[in-house]
Order: sequence, then C-alpha cells, then structure tokens
Amino acid sequence: MRWSVPATFVACLALAGTADAATTYCVGFERAGCTGRATAALAFADALDGDRIELGPVTATTALTSARAVTVVGVGATAPVLQGGLTLSNAKAELSDATVHGLRLSGTAARVQVEGVAELRGTAVLQAATVRGTSGIDAVDGTPRLDGVVLDLSGGPGLNVRCDATLSARHVTLVGTPQAAVTTLCATAVAQVRDSILWGPPAAGFAGPGRVVTEYTDHRPVAGHAAGAGDQSVEPGFAPGSARLAPGSPLVDAGSPEALAAEAWPEDRDGLPRIADGNGDGALARDMGAYELPAAAVPLPAANLLRDPGAEAGDGWTLQGGFTRERYGIFPFPSAVAGTTLGGGSAFFAGGAEGLAAAEQLVPVGRLAPEIDLGGARANLAALLGGYRADADAGVLEARFLGPADVLLGTATLNAPTAAERANVTGLLARAQSGDVPPLTRAIAVTLRATRGTPEPRYNDAYFDNVALTVDAPGAPPPPSGRVRRFSGARVLTATAPLDRKGRIAVRVACPDRTVGACTGALTLARTRPGAVPERLAVARLHVRPGRARAVRLRVPRAVRGEVRKRRRLKLRLYLAVRDGQAVVRTATVPVTVKRRPR
Repeated sequence: MRWSVPATFVACLALAGTADAATTYCVGFERAGCTGRATAALAFADALDGDRIELGPVTATTALTSARAVTVVGVGATAPVLQGGLTLSNAKAELSDATVHGLRLSGTAARVQVEGVAELRGTAVLQAATVRGTSGIDAVDGTPRLDGVVLDLSGGPGLNVRCDATLSARHVTLVGTPQAAVTTLCATAVAQVRDSILWGPPAAGFAGPGRVVTEYTDHRPVAGHAAGAGDQSVEPGFAPGSARLAPGSPLVDAGSPEALAAEAWPEDRDGLPRIADGNGDGALARDMGAYELPAAAVPLPAANLLRDPGAEAGDGWTLQGGFTRERYGIFPFPSAVAGTTLGGGSAFFAGGAEGLAAAEQLVPVGRLAPEIDLGGARANLAALLGGYRADADAGVLEARFLGPADVLLGTATLNAPTAAERANVTGLLARAQSGDVPPLTRAIAVTLRATRGTPEPRYNDAYFDNVALTVDAPGAPPPPSGRVRRFSGARVLTATAPLDRKGRIAVRVACPDRTVGACTGALTLARTRPGAVPERLAVARLHVRPGRARAVRLRVPRAVRGEVRKRRRLKLRLYLAVRDGQAVVRTATVPVTVKRRPR
C-alpha cells in the first residue's frame, strides 16, 4: 500500500474503490467494469460481502437493507435519494454520499444527509453528516461514534442514548428546536460530548438519569451538570442563516488543543481540514462544532515570476525523481473544497512515488540587473506547503541566486511545516519570507525538493502549491512591449586604470549613438576567484547620453589599494548593467587592470 490508512477512513476508501471487491453494481448509469441493475433494490438483493453498489442520481422509494459487508457509494454531481430508508446491519458495511430518509447503521457512513432518525448500533460511525427532522441521533447499543455531524432539529431529542449504549460525540453542532440536547434513558447510558455546540432553545438541556460528560463544549447552563474543561456558555456567533461559525466567533480555535489522532476523522462536515488557523493568529487549534473556519486564502501575487505555480498548466518545471502533479479531491489527498478554499485551484505538486524528488525552474532577472547591482532589490518567496497526517516527509522551497557564469551568490529556503506544526492534518499552510537579492544576480534557480521521512517504500507526501517568487526593485520600469530598437549596451573603454590620490579609479563608459533615451545603470568593480562568490569592491551609478563617453569613478577599498601598491597592478572585473529608454537591459563582464599611481 502507498499509505497507512486509519480505520475511520473506510468511507473514503469506498470512494476510491477496492481492488478485491468481487462485483461492482451500477444503478442509474453505466460504465465499463460495472454490472448494471435496473433498481437499487435489485442491487442490494444481489450484493454479497465485499461487493460495491454505486448509485447514480436515482430515487429509491422502497426500503433497502443489507446484512452483508457491502460498500454503498453515491456517484456523480447529484446524490442518490433513498426515500424508503436504509438498514446496514453489518459492522463492515460502508455508506457515503447519499440522502437517506431514515438510517439504521452498524457500519460506517460519511458525507450523508439523513432525513429522520439516524439509529446507530454496536461500533457504528457517522461522520461528516447532517441529520434533520424530529428524531436526531438514537444510540441503541454498543459504542457508536459521531464526528463532524450537524443536527438541525424541529423537535425530539438531539442525542438519544439508550441503556446499553455509550455514545462518543465529537465536533457536533446541534441547532433548531429539539426537546433536549442530550437524553439518557437510564442510569447506565453515557454520552461523551467533546468540541461540540449544543445550542437549542433556552429549555433544551440534558435529560434523563444517565451520565453526560462534556469537554470543550458550548452549551447553555444545565442544572446538576458539572461543566468540563474548556466548556463555555456563549452565543456561538453563527454566520447568518447557517450553522457555520462566522469570523470573530468566540468558538473559533476554542476547541481542545491536541493534534489530530491517527484514528480521527480528518475533515469537517464539508471536507475542509479539521484543524485550521481560522482566526489567523498563527496557532492551529480546533473550532467547536461540525464546521471548521478555514484560514483566509492567500492569493498569488500578480508579479509572480514562476510559470505553472499551482500545477495546473503542466509546464515550466523540470521534474526529477517521482515528483508529480496531483489533484485535490482524490483520496487521501486534501479535498476539492480544501483546494478551493486555499485558493489552490484543482491541482498541486507532490513528491510522488520515490524517496527523493524535485522540480526546478530557472528565472532570469537580468532586466532588473541595474537595481540589483545597486543593492536595492528584494526577493519574496511564498507557497502553500504541507503534507499528509503525521508523516515526516519534508518539503523545501529553495531559491539559488546565480551571478555571471552561473556562480552561486547565495540561497534562500522556505521549509514546509512539520507534521506537528500542521497538527497532523492533511493539508497545506501558507509560508513566506523575504530578503535582499545579492548584487550581480542574473538568474534565480527555484527548486521544490521533497524528501521522504521514513525509509520504507511508500508515497512521498510533501505537498506544494501556489509557489511564488517576486522581486521588488524600486525604480525599475516594466519590461518593454512590442517592437524595440536594437540596443547593444554600453561599452567600457578603459582596460587599465591607475589609482588616483584619493584611492579611486576612473573608468570611461561609452553609450552607442542610436540609443533610445540614455544608458543608465550600474558599474560594479569586483575581484573574482575560480568557483568563489565575486568579492564586490565598489559600485557606482552611471548615466551616459547617446554618442558620449563618461568617466565613472569607483573608490577602491583600502586593503585592495595596499595590495595594488605592493604588487603594482591587480587584475579585477567590471560588471556593467545598463538600461536604455525602452527598458531594454544589457549586461557585460569586462576585465580591468588596476595599477599603482606613478610616483
């Protein structure tokens, strides 16, 4: 297997299909490899253990039931409607993406809407679901669980726990007008409620002789109930007409602080990552209730210099190893709604099937060379970076600043958040940093590097999206558009320059006759050694009118002047970066000999 999959992910696995399923039945549509059935009832009658039933946009009016370990999946843009109700009495049965008028469940259901009662038995799990009507959740026996469930009720008990049941409810939002938030039918009934919002009418509370345990739960004061850690009794601050928390709600990031456990359902009711920085304070924490308020999307900067920054275009990058493009919404990657909320579109980059993988892109920045050489440019790196659950796979965004002859002048790195910094959530977080562009930079090599955190062969879950590189160079004009007149650049006329009394050299620079505007830019004096970063000694602005030559003076550092006096002459380099009035930039590297001033 490519991933280690928690048991609570079985409903998602149902979406992806199982390789060992004996038969797949299709109702309401046709596809290759699927056995068609005219009605859902016929498919349920024929399905055996391990079989899969895919339901298109159909409406089933008869009651459907199965005692087999079947997988029932709604496919397509419109969910199937099971008006006659559904009973799945096998603990290994799975249901996802459907509307059900009455559900009796012993297995697992996810992303469903229940109209009427949701009756849970044994180890049943209901997650990422909505229950409407007057019946709510009925925990009949065993240890059923809820996670990410909205109860929008117009009467009846919200959570009803019978004598032989212990119900574990996490991230539940109860709204509407239930008779009581939690009802226990006898002293042995237990309801464990955590990270939830139980906000019915003033009279709604906890009824019955059983035990209700709450922690990080928002509910109205209940007589005789000892509030648990983190419990609140405040107006939730719902968005208008919604059970979602609005920005500014006191329940955003107010849930229990621990990271996502391996067996926990990883998403909220709508498929967003369960733990997010919804209030933008930089700390990941759970919201109370079924929904998670996502962090604000960070748009790509308009001046981004990278091609295909979000993996949608399929070009721009040279991929190495298993590095690849993936789609949001394909299990077990982040959901499609998560990609949309992030502003990440439909695709992202991932490390892929090999342990070490990378993608590279070279960005020329020669048109900004005058500002860069004068020391007035800053580079900004930004990206959405992340990974899968508690995996230690590491992602790094690296920028290497390359000078003339591709000499490495410096690097900047942006590290993906660790699993702990992601709170073990499958998702991506915004990261950014800025810094000075080293003078003489002529190109920036951007690398996305993914390293697997464990040695066993499996997928490399380092994720990248919306990768951005911008360079701020105040004073630089926009690049030329349309046809431009040829510009060959300025010329250095000085081959040997003597030191004057003030320790300066004079370098004559000529601007071609037919230059548009003038030759403006920077002249840099540097010492170079093979394989080493050029040692920048002096820099000066230049402005030369067309058809003219001008002496540009550069002050040589004291230590270099002493070396020249001792050795009589020293071979250095001049780096010329010149722009004409059309915004065309030309660069050149010219040798120059600095000699001792005659006595």
